[in-house]
Amino acid sequence: MSLSFAPSFPAFSYLSRAAAVVAGAVLLTVAPAATAALAADEGFDQVTVESGSITSDGELTLSGSYRCLNTGDSVRVAASIERGENVWYGMDSIPASCDGSWHQWSNTKATEPGAHEPGPVRVKTSLVEFRRSGFIPLPTVHSEQVQEVVLTQV
Repeated sequence: MSLSFAPSFPAFSYLSRAAAVVAGAVLLTVAPAATAALAADEGFDQVTVESGSITSDGELTLSGSYRCLNTGDSVRVAASIERGENVWYGMDSIPASCDGSWHQWSNTKATEPGAHEPGPVRVKTSLVEFRRSGFIPLPTVHSEQVQEVVLTQV
């Protein structure tokens, strides 16, 4: 005697529908996380620096653009300027709006007069997410880029 479960068998039809509903629910739950992971793997989160300026009294301004996906935690745009070989001068980070669109960012910091001269400099920009791990938020870098920019005197 052999049993076969043909589509006309009522229990098979019920199980098929139940399995389809469960599979659909799993896909709806997993799809947003998979989309975010895929976008990150494809370099979706990006940050650039496009310009920089310095005033005679030492006010340093860097500007650029970024895009990122919302991850649910605090994401910030951070920038550092190289002051010597592998010596980086960090600026305060600013909040990022992670909605998948390109946004402009600009950050200004007072420095000592003469600390930075007009001309070419290397700038490191990063998109950093601070994820909670117990009581301490730990940084996770989503994108980081080192570019050369010409500081202009203003």
